[in-house]
Amino acid sequence: MKKLNIYILMLLSASLFAACNKFLDVVPREFHQEDDLFTDIKQAEKEIAVLYSRLPWDFNAGDGSNGTLLSAGSDEAYHNWDQSNARLYEQGAWNPLSNPLGNYNGMYENIRIAYHFLENIDKVPVLEASIREQYETIVIPRYKNEVKFLLAFYYFELFKRYGAVPIVDRYYQVSEMDELLKKDRRPVNELVQFIVHLCDEAAPGLPLSYEDDPNEIGRVTRGAALALKAKTLLYAASPLFNGGEVDGQPISVNGQNVKSTLLAVKNSDGTALFNQQYDANKWKLAADAAMEVINLGRYNLHPVQQELFYKRNLTEVIWHKQGGSYNAQQWDRNLMPNGTDYGSSGSLSLTNAMINSYEMDNGLPIDDPNSGYTPDTWVDTTMRVFRDRAWKTANVRIRGMYHHRDPRFYTDVYFNGMPLLHRNVITEFVTNVGSNNDGWGNKTGQNTRTGYYVQKWVDPTQNPRDRPNTNMRNFPIFRLADVYLWYAEAMNEFLPSPTTEVYHYINEVRNRVKMPPLPVAGRAVDLTKQGMRQRIRNERKIELSMEGHRFFDTRRWLIAHTPECTELMGLNINGSGEAFYTPTPVRSGARVFNIYHYLMPIPTVEITKAPGVLVQNFGWER
Repeated sequence: MKKLNIYILMLLSASLFAACNKFLDVVPREFHQEDDLFTDIKQAEKEIAVLYSRLPWDFNAGDGSNGTLLSAGSDEAYHNWDQSNARLYEQGAWNPLSNPLGNYNGMYENIRIAYHFLENIDKVPVLEASIREQYETIVIPRYKNEVKFLLAFYYFELFKRYGAVPIVDRYYQVSEMDELLKKDRRPVNELVQFIVHLCDEAAPGLPLSYEDDPNEIGRVTRGAALALKAKTLLYAASPLFNGGEVDGQPISVNGQNVKSTLLAVKNSDGTALFNQQYDANKWKLAADAAMEVINLGRYNLHPVQQELFYKRNLTEVIWHKQGGSYNAQQWDRNLMPNGTDYGSSGSLSLTNAMINSYEMDNGLPIDDPNSGYTPDTWVDTTMRVFRDRAWKTANVRIRGMYHHRDPRFYTDVYFNGMPLLHRNVITEFVTNVGSNNDGWGNKTGQNTRTGYYVQKWVDPTQNPRDRPNTNMRNFPIFRLADVYLWYAEAMNEFLPSPTTEVYHYINEVRNRVKMPPLPVAGRAVDLTKQGMRQRIRNERKIELSMEGHRFFDTRRWLIAHTPECTELMGLNINGSGEAFYTPTPVRSGARVFNIYHYLMPIPTVEITKAPGVLVQNFGWER
């Protein structure tokens, strides 16, 4: 985007807006000279530019140590670099003073900037006469709706981490800080209504697309506003924010009932902050909101799912954070296998739990006795590979556990024996290590710890050693496949049993990669609400892997504490031959997850600024 070019935004952020270290600082420092921004519309536009520049990029392999924390902090992956902050989440060592995924202060800075813009933009002169009428009648009204949306979006970023938070409803001057410090956390229902109201206000005044002005692509659209509304309502309907129960049964974590712990937090005046009673109608509200997005008719599933992650796509992606060029050193090289002749530093290992979630290509989970899964055999087969700068068919001998899997397995995962460029990946121990080993266990630092690497997001034609590509990527914040799965999930939870509509929208996602439709013939569990719940959740795990969703999905579903999500296993990377394929614990073999980890802690500094006003989330009070 001409106006939102990422590099310009970074410069603006650095030079015009000094980042405030703490929300509600006694002397806020977002701006050097606030009034200077409103001497002309061109100056005021810089304030919107900063709000766009601060959008999250929830999976950024270019920042190998911290940009993949949401994946390495969930059951998707294990971070191979010991200096990564992922160790905090693996070991349960994060806290109110050290939470790299926390964003409390930053989001309130953004919220304050948004209100400053909304309350002043109508006073700003348009000095350039040739554009004055267009700005006053079209551009500025649209800007106001964009900022309302961004305000709602940044509140959602707080909601999914902390639950109930203070609602700041206007711009506060420095002289009003004492009044602002009196604002307490507002109940989840009130916060959800606030976000939804902003989306409803913004949506009608936003364009469906920017096709007539490609320079503006990346700005907020009507579809983005409706998608944010739907996602907010989906989270509000989920067990963490909707009574702490599933199928009428309260959820307990290590003997502690969620209703009487996480959801029992109250303000000092007795106001309950979370919902302890289940409301099924919240699922219907979420489904209806997702259908609003679908009914726009503006989006289509991109025919090649893999291309969404290394090319810019505007057919399926509803809204994105726009990125620039990421060369092999910045992005692909941090994901591709560690072998010296690949020239890469593989930062992430996929876990056994993630690998085992990929179904067989007949549509059955690998633990179904009829699936045909044969992990202990060897298979001679062929695979497509990009070699000598052309697509070729390579003969390979692979373990049976990798044969006939969901097609996304072969575009998401690098596994032992898989063809890559001029040879096959080697992640097991071999005696003639040389440079052709991508994960020997006695190597340090960057080799795989599980026997797998992440392929998703990597251009399959990328060769870091030989003319590495420069890829133009966007990060999809909302995309149509996700919306389809929102609708399927919400309707399945609302209804007593799945209907044609539920199956239709999950099958739209599956059909794209030629996975068999649900229900699979003869599999009775697919006809039940509980069975489809597991199918939908697993479909999200696979379709949306490495996109920053799983971390929050497992929390809103209240399953992050279960063995399914905490077990940390890989293959025996110190073994060779048959021994290599033995499931082996990674470090302790389990992630630490306590009941209080379901919600992030309010930073201690914010609690201490106004004693008795901001109450802490359960379990973090110590």
